[in-house]
Amino acid sequence: MSGSRIFSPAFPIRPQLAICWPSLDEEEYAYQLEGVTAWLDWLVPTFALDARTVPSCWREHGALVEELSALYTAWTVAFCPTSEGERPLEWLGAFAMARERLRDWNARSGCRPEEHRSEAPRAIDTAEA
Repeated sequence: MSGSRIFSPAFPIRPQLAICWPSLDEEEYAYQLEGVTAWLDWLVPTFALDARTVPSCWREHGALVEELSALYTAWTVAFCPTSEGERPLEWLGAFAMARERLRDWNARSGCRPEEHRSEAPRAIDTAEA
């Protein structure tokens, strides 16, 4: 791999449990987002992902943050030194399915390269019928 060394100080490997974004305080949110972002800086060029899969505004879309952070967490587990041999292959299978979901979420967002569209908040009627 030309120039895509992942185990460097700029790439924090953080094997962990799933990230529950709504439960994080501001500091932990920023810390976790930094880890996902650094991983994406490696993932996007390594797998030649384009803006239809991971748009530059991914941080602004909850569904993309959830999908990408789930992939990141699963990747840290699959590729850790104590992982069983088939885990990386299982991760690659999950990654293939996730790319489809990412493209779907991105298409629904209406965002284009260099053009972000904010999501309109959707109210849910919680009143009993």
